[in-house]
Amino acid sequence: MITIDYDKCIGCLSCIPVCPFRVLAEAGGKPETVQEAYCIKCLHCAAACQQDAIMLGGLEGVLPGEMPAFSEEFPELLKDFLMTRRSYRNFQPTPVPKDLIDASLHAAAWAPSAKNQHPTEWIVISDENPIAAIMNLILDFVRETGVSPEIAKLYEQGHNVVMGNAKTLLIAYSRTNAINPPVDTALALCYAELYLQSRGVGTCWAGYLTRMCNQVSGIREMLRIPEGCQVYGALMLGFPADNEKYIRIPNREKQPQVRWL
Repeated sequence: MITIDYDKCIGCLSCIPVCPFRVLAEAGGKPETVQEAYCIKCLHCAAACQQDAIMLGGLEGVLPGEMPAFSEEFPELLKDFLMTRRSYRNFQPTPVPKDLIDASLHAAAWAPSAKNQHPTEWIVISDENPIAAIMNLILDFVRETGVSPEIAKLYEQGHNVVMGNAKTLLIAYSRTNAINPPVDTALALCYAELYLQSRGVGTCWAGYLTRMCNQVSGIREMLRIPEGCQVYGALMLGFPADNEKYIRIPNREKQPQVRWL
């Protein structure tokens, strides 16, 4: 449960209307916590507080510094950035630096999550040996079961549709009994991916890899995926190779289908 520093609180009550579960109520001109209410620790209240008077356990309720300001051009710049995002499969041999990945996962902590659970956990692989071992397990599985035979066929032609030639893989898993693990994980991955692309790192959603991590027991064992957990998404990461450059925004045949009610 949150705590309120009444020495700082001026009774503006701006914290009360933003609380999604009505954990706060007015009492004598000041907010107080409703003890039987369910606090999801979203800290909307702290973000709205004018006096930094709200804490969560031993944590400050807000980060230091003022709220960032954005220029009037930012919305158009953001739209341009989103439209120029591409999926890359051809990468330079250099792995993505650890500090860039750490920064992207830090940003992912601010993605929306059902009831603020944030159940996603991460595995980063930047070593050629485990990457090759995972690919070999996938090829064995495909040849033994006949599942997704195009993986083996294209691999024999020198084309890896599972992970391209990525030297870094980012794998996201969650416990299956979370409220909404597929969406929570996808949103966290999306935040991480957009940050990485803004820093010049190429990314591609690795759908085959995601499915194989759950289907191939040897991969689950290698990655030490806990019981009751499932991989919900993965990204290939790397700096784009010189032979994969994009100079225009592609058109989209499928435009938004909208019904206004």
